[in-house]
Amino acid sequence: MALLYLIYIIFGCILALTAFVYLKLIYPQKRLYNIFQAQGIPGEPFIPLVGQLFDMMRASKENKGVEYFHELSQKNGRRFLFGFGPLTRLVLLEAELIADVLGRSKAENYRKPSDLINIVKPIIGIHNLLVSEGEEHERARKMLNPAFHFVNLQSMIPIMSNETIKAIDSLLLTSFSKNEIDFDNELNALTLSIIASSAFGQSFETIPHAKEIICYSFNDVKDVITYRSLHMINQVKFLSELPFWGKNIIDDGAKKLNEFVDQTIADRRSRKSMSLCSGQDILDLLLSAVDDKGEGFSDQQIKDEALTFVLAGHETTATLMTWAFYILMTHDDILQACRDEVDRVLPNGTIPNYEHMTNLQVIEAVIYETLRLYPPASFFVRECTKKHVIGSNSGKGEIHIPVGAMIMVHTYALHRREEYWPQALKFDYKRWIRDPVTGLKPKLAHSCAYLPFASGPRNCIGQNFAILEAKVMLALFVQRCEFELVPGQNYAPEIIGITIKPKNGLLTRIKRRNL
Repeated sequence: MALLYLIYIIFGCILALTAFVYLKLIYPQKRLYNIFQAQGIPGEPFIPLVGQLFDMMRASKENKGVEYFHELSQKNGRRFLFGFGPLTRLVLLEAELIADVLGRSKAENYRKPSDLINIVKPIIGIHNLLVSEGEEHERARKMLNPAFHFVNLQSMIPIMSNETIKAIDSLLLTSFSKNEIDFDNELNALTLSIIASSAFGQSFETIPHAKEIICYSFNDVKDVITYRSLHMINQVKFLSELPFWGKNIIDDGAKKLNEFVDQTIADRRSRKSMSLCSGQDILDLLLSAVDDKGEGFSDQQIKDEALTFVLAGHETTATLMTWAFYILMTHDDILQACRDEVDRVLPNGTIPNYEHMTNLQVIEAVIYETLRLYPPASFFVRECTKKHVIGSNSGKGEIHIPVGAMIMVHTYALHRREEYWPQALKFDYKRWIRDPVTGLKPKLAHSCAYLPFASGPRNCIGQNFAILEAKVMLALFVQRCEFELVPGQNYAPEIIGITIKPKNGLLTRIKRRNL
């Protein structure tokens, strides 16, 4: 009898688990798939729980991990269905429809997906521009927008220049002894140093082990988060809370980072530490920002925003720079055009300042074109919170979007569509050269055809900082260094962490250039 009871219990548990999986993970996603399919939207077949995960893994092994989505778009067109593991995605590569999703008038219909909160909450909290919603996001965005205007960022250029020059000197010594370096790793360390110094000022230099806390804790946590995301652990809330799969590393890293920022805020309030800029740094701007009622951020909000700035900013810029150097080392004519401009604007080793920035037009164009062909974040997702219609004015058929639908904008594939970019697969920096009379960049085919920083009220607030940082770094490396790729490498773009990187890094030989 006891054995029979045990069998009943086991059978009941299996039945309950099956029902839970079907009702929570399979049925809702199949329902969304059917709604879109009934509207004539093509796509990959619905496969419960795994979707096209195995196809993605196979593509990755064939060095086509990122290119896979471009191939899907060639096969299915500019709107199609795709299964990202258990989750159905409507992929949009049609600028008119993307504008309907990202535009200010539709902002209330969408939010960042809830699984993003599970991924980033342990390290940057929830009171920040990346994941906050509604009035909290609108208030914070309005308070911080002035801080990231170019005029307010110009005082940070000396930090960018000084950190880059220190990194160049160190790399030249390292390269002399090792013969080759992984440029990707070194650029990641450099951008982290720049952004942490810009955010935390003297505390990054004076608090014991600050650099180790920031660099190692961020990288350790990032690696674990990447692993958990790829294995669909972060996407399922109850799994993400279990004490397995590196959760102790996340908790320990988050604790160290939070203690460091708490100490930094306390030191800045008591004037024990100062900005490294001639003006205000990011922490100063966070501490001084006020809303329409004259109220500032809480300490928790300041901490979350500062950590978000560092986490979201350093790896994306490092990835941009990795691909920019890859382009320069594989296109001699583009490298020479950059050298000619840098030697003219910054002769005899001149260190760049804000006045030089507008004259570095080739450098700027190379950066924008790199962001087109190799956008650091290959895609972003929005979750529908209110049933509505998009595409009413596109002339190509409207789409009814149900609540809970996940809209994926695959930036990498979008930026390679021929209808928006003539000779889309060619790296042509000249498409970004400003008009010599007006100083304006050429007009895009559509404002939502180019989205390295997303668009609308939730676009990247730090994009001006990122472009400025990239221009300073690229100009100084071109000015002071000769570099060449180590032959025989695999440069296939692959999603590593949160960004697209060369699959096996970027092994480079570097030496000092005669000025």
